[in-house]
Amino acid sequence: MRIMFDVSGTVLGIIDLSLRPGIKMTIDGLRQNGMEVDFWTSGPVDYYSSLLARSGLGGVVYKKMEPLPFTPDICVDDDPDDWFAAKTYRVTPHLGADMPGDVILVAELLQSQSGENFYWD
Repeated sequence: MRIMFDVSGTVLGIIDLSLRPGIKMTIDGLRQNGMEVDFWTSGPVDYYSSLLARSGLGGVVYKKMEPLPFTPDICVDDDPDDWFAAKTYRVTPHLGADMPGDVILVAELLQSQSGENFYWD
């Protein structure tokens, strides 16, 4: 299974670039269980790749709205679009350390793959 995470507002805070609470544990857990985790952004790919590497998450960052070399199974985003090619797991925006988004739970994320689009509001 391949899971795509948006970077700004989903993994990193929009205001201060802090990690969403629990996101490292969630992504590490997914990877340890054989899931492929990738990232995408509307911003500068090299910049966000560097931030993710420094945060210990690493991984490939793709540009949104450009063709992907694969089809993800689940797209995790704080502002999903209709063009997403997979099931959508919408999360509350992570603005920063003082205004964190909700923790993304692995069980809920994987549950979203079995049904229709899942909106966590």
